[in-house]
Amino acid sequence: MVDQLTTADTCRVCGAHLNTDQFQINGLCRECAEAHSIASSDVVLAVDGSSLFGTAPVVLPEPVPDPDNPSWGTPAGVGVWLASVAAIIVLPIIAVMVWLLIQTVRGAPLPNLAVSEELIEWLKSPTLLLVQVLSTIVAHGITIAICWAVVSRMGRRPFWASLGWNWAGHSVWYWLVFSACVIVGLLIVSQLLARVLPQSEENSFTELLKSSAKVRIAIAVLATFTAPLVEEAVYRGVLYSGLRKTFGVAPTVLLVTLMFAGVHVLQYMGAWVSLAGLTLLSLALTLIRARTKSILPCVAIHTVNNAFFAILIVFNKV
Repeated sequence: MVDQLTTADTCRVCGAHLNTDQFQINGLCRECAEAHSIASSDVVLAVDGSSLFGTAPVVLPEPVPDPDNPSWGTPAGVGVWLASVAAIIVLPIIAVMVWLLIQTVRGAPLPNLAVSEELIEWLKSPTLLLVQVLSTIVAHGITIAICWAVVSRMGRRPFWASLGWNWAGHSVWYWLVFSACVIVGLLIVSQLLARVLPQSEENSFTELLKSSAKVRIAIAVLATFTAPLVEEAVYRGVLYSGLRKTFGVAPTVLLVTLMFAGVHVLQYMGAWVSLAGLTLLSLALTLIRARTKSILPCVAIHTVNNAFFAILIVFNKV
C-alpha cells in the first residue's frame, strides 16, 4: 500500500497542516524545525517578512586596525617615547647600585665613592660596563611591555596588528634585498660625508667597544635581537601613529627622524659621520613606515643593518 504523499501545505516530516501565518523552513513546521536543528543557512521567514527564526547569529569579523588611525594620540605616543628614554637611563643606574650592594655584601674591594676619579674609573671597568649593557636588555623588555599596555589597552585590542605587522604586499626576500640596498647606500653616503664632516674615533661608544670582548658580544646581541624590535615599536609604531593624528605625515616623518637621532647624540658625540648615517637610516625607516603603514619591514631592515655592524663589532672591526 502506497503512503499518501504530503501536500505543499503540510509539514513533510510530521504531516501537520501548515497555516499561512506560521513560520516555515523548507516545508517544516516550527516544532520539526526546532527538533531537527535546521542549519543556519536555511531561510526562515514569516509571512509578514519579519526577522529570521532558528538561525545561528551572524558574527561579523572585527575590522583590521588602521595604524594611521590609532586609538591613542600624541600624548600617549610622546609618553611612551619618554618612558623608553627613561628606561635606558634609569635601569643601568639601578643595575650599578645593585652590583655595588652585592659587592659590599661579598666584602670585595670597592672604590672610594667620595673621590670622583676612582668612581669614574670603577664605572668604566669592563665588569661594570657589561652590567650596564645587560641592564639595557631588561630596559627593552620593560619598554615593549609599556608599548603593549598603551596600544592594546591592557589586552583589549590586538597589539601587533594595531602597529601594522605585515610585509606590505611583498615577500620577506624582497625586504631582505631592500635591506642590503639600504646598507650599501648608507655606506656610500657615509664615505662621501667623511670628506666634509669630522669623524672622531674617540667617543663614548668606541670606548665601550674597547673595554672587553664580553662587552662587544653583549652589544652585538642587544643591537641585533632587541634594539630593532623595541625601537621600531616605539618610534615607527606608537610615536609615529600618535603624532600623525595631530601633525600629518610630513611633519611626523621629520619629528620621528630627529627624535630617533637625538637620543643617540651623546653616544656618538664627535663621530658626526656615524650620526649622520644614523639619521639617514631613521629617515629611510620612517618613510617606509609612512608608505607601507607597517613596522614589520622597518624591523627587518633595522635588524639586517644592525646585524651587519654587530659582526664588525664582534670581530673588533669598528
